[in-house]
Amino acid sequence: MVVEMSDNRDSQSLTSKIIKILRITNEPLSAHAINELYGLPYKKVQEILLQLEDEQLVLSLKTKRGIFYFIPDKYLKRHHDIIESDEVLPYLWYEELSEEELKSRKENIVKALTKLKNKFSQKEISASIYFSNLQKKNEELSIITQIIEARKEKKIKYCYYCETEIPLDVIICPNCNKELPKCSVCKRLISAKESVIRCPYCESVAHESHLREWVKTIGTCPICKHELIESKLNL
Repeated sequence: MVVEMSDNRDSQSLTSKIIKILRITNEPLSAHAINELYGLPYKKVQEILLQLEDEQLVLSLKTKRGIFYFIPDKYLKRHHDIIESDEVLPYLWYEELSEEELKSRKENIVKALTKLKNKFSQKEISASIYFSNLQKKNEELSIITQIIEARKEKKIKYCYYCETEIPLDVIICPNCNKELPKCSVCKRLISAKESVIRCPYCESVAHESHLREWVKTIGTCPICKHELIESKLNL
């Protein structure tokens, strides 16, 4: 029983890694590519990819060179299940949601908290389950609130290099003529006044929270694939 639970946790962890890898790639990947680039067990990767495809969470391209997998945009950005899910989502997924979707998700959490409190008051659940779920829901509310507030602050954007205020839709700063860098994880433009961190090997830059979460799960730089340790990353 203990071994089975451990296997399930390992499988869930590997599934999470594969999903994150597919999220940041610019092109579909095969099971062999994921195995070679990230050192993950080939047979297990292949098994999980087939399962994800069967659940329609990933799509595949069948070519003469093999089968390549990718995640459709609707799964990350507009899939109804993300808004309605009872599970706490990976941090990066929240940032993919629009402000309206975040507010909808927030409303759902508040409703879930009300139901949770009612169940506890009616002694339908134990105190340990109640406080455990209460903490998770409150943490999720905090994440969503932070993202919504951060977006309000980002209505003013500054050049990453010269810190001059620039229009929100520009890629090249009109003042210093430098192209704004992109986060190596989320692929969005990085502006000044955002907390960033660099890979010590290839110097690729990323939003601090994004790279730290990526390294905790995957263990390597998303660009150069060099092994990284989250506790040793410096701003």
